[in-house]
Amino acid sequence: MIRRSAFSPYRSVSTAIPTHWLPSDPWKGHATLGQPLASGSHPKEIADDQWHDFSWLRHMREYGGNQARTLARRFITEWIDQNYRWSQKIWHPQLISKRLKNLILTWDWYGASASTSQQQMIITAIGMQRFALTKDWRKLANGNNRIDALSALVLAEAFLNPDPRDDAIVEELMQGHLELLLADGCHASRQPDLHMDLMQKLIETRIGLGALASQHTPLSGDAKNDIQSDRKLHPFQDHLITLDDSITRMGAVARMWRHADGQFMRILGSREIQTDHIDDVLDRAGPKGRISPHASDAGFIRMASGRSVVMMNTSPAPWALPMVMAAGGRADAGAMALEFSNGSTPIIINAGQSKSFEKDLPDLAEALSGTAAFSTLSVDRINSSDTKSDSAQGRHATSDSAETGPATGGLLAEAKHNGYEKSHGLIHQRRVFLATGGNDLRGEDTLLYTGAPGLIPDQATIRFHLHPKIKASLSMGGDVILRLPSGSSPWHFKASGAEISIEDSVVLGQDGLEKCLQITLNMPLSTIRQDYHKTVKWALRRQPSASKKT
Repeated sequence: MIRRSAFSPYRSVSTAIPTHWLPSDPWKGHATLGQPLASGSHPKEIADDQWHDFSWLRHMREYGGNQARTLARRFITEWIDQNYRWSQKIWHPQLISKRLKNLILTWDWYGASASTSQQQMIITAIGMQRFALTKDWRKLANGNNRIDALSALVLAEAFLNPDPRDDAIVEELMQGHLELLLADGCHASRQPDLHMDLMQKLIETRIGLGALASQHTPLSGDAKNDIQSDRKLHPFQDHLITLDDSITRMGAVARMWRHADGQFMRILGSREIQTDHIDDVLDRAGPKGRISPHASDAGFIRMASGRSVVMMNTSPAPWALPMVMAAGGRADAGAMALEFSNGSTPIIINAGQSKSFEKDLPDLAEALSGTAAFSTLSVDRINSSDTKSDSAQGRHATSDSAETGPATGGLLAEAKHNGYEKSHGLIHQRRVFLATGGNDLRGEDTLLYTGAPGLIPDQATIRFHLHPKIKASLSMGGDVILRLPSGSSPWHFKASGAEISIEDSVVLGQDGLEKCLQITLNMPLSTIRQDYHKTVKWALRRQPSASKKT
């Protein structure tokens, strides 16, 4: 029994048991985490921080068995009995959002077969938490968290109400999520972890919104035909179409960041995501073959041919920058940063960043966010963006002329950024060509002097950070020979217009910092104000195997 008191929000909450809709949970748990719980261990003993969000339900379900189901119901009713009074921590809207979703999405496993008294107790708790969340969700400042709360309310509406009428929450959610998306489908922050997090929330929303929309089926029963025949749709159905489009566009951007080995491009927020979680979300994010080649607002380009993939962070468009910073984005000093992989072997990478370092190791976090940590060009060891800037008014590298598309013999990407214009009067332009078949990558880095005042530049350095498993050595002719761990044919790197060398470097791997090598190209800039431009050309080509030579 629930203990009711004058302070209990359980009062006056309907206990009607839903029979009109049973949601299907899109996410899997981990059986290894569910095993001790199914054996009788208490969730609070194993993961105290997750005891209150009920994420352990999926782990118990994944392990399976009647005993796990029975124990899960006992744990839930025990939690309800212990936490019926409001408290700032347990009843925080962010925690309620997670708890509601987990209770509703896993109901078919633990709740549908429960006794009537248990069902009524749990449904009453869900209804009460829905009521509290309705009052408090606006207190959440973070955009993703607000969408999570609204998503939970949509699921609760579909779950508890067999005849939904009020679409105010749905309207709030639709407007709110669109404010977090750039026109190209990228999360406005440009950060992969926030992008994937929002996409997961929208996929969960789609489940609840689909249930709401099914209560208002168009006359023909076919939404696409209704649109083509100008038949007016119910707002729920119209919103469902818009939501599907958002998820599909976000999925195309996420796939753009991904190499063949499953890893994301090494930009802020990419290290925070597990590869299996990326798989789960993208499997539910629209057509699997849809990959965006160019996110023009966020500033990312992808080219692929044969077994090779090239990614470039061109920097955000100037018109998108205010939205980027408002959504929690950061000043990005990695403008024109390049990554290149062949098959499942990463070759040119960026050093990588981790948000956890910002609190625990701030000096290291600052170093890994600097331009020198990216495979791009820097001027006089100065970052292309002021990494301490927290508003759109600071010094940011932006790009308003990035393009990519087919070219004779392959694919071409071209972009330029203005990160050094305020400091040195310089514009950095990068052109990258990937030949058909993927065995020939060529580039051209140019600094253009605009005539504007500023610091007189001394030297530009172009860095290509190599994956730790790539071995590099200088040949007699001054080229760099790259040997891959697979033992396949080596790649040769050559350049003109700069002094080439190999230096030690570090990158952020799965277990922390790892030693690696970097190719550096040093270009003197003492005469750039007289010449108005300086250019370095470089190429990375796979050498034919011995059998092909003969």
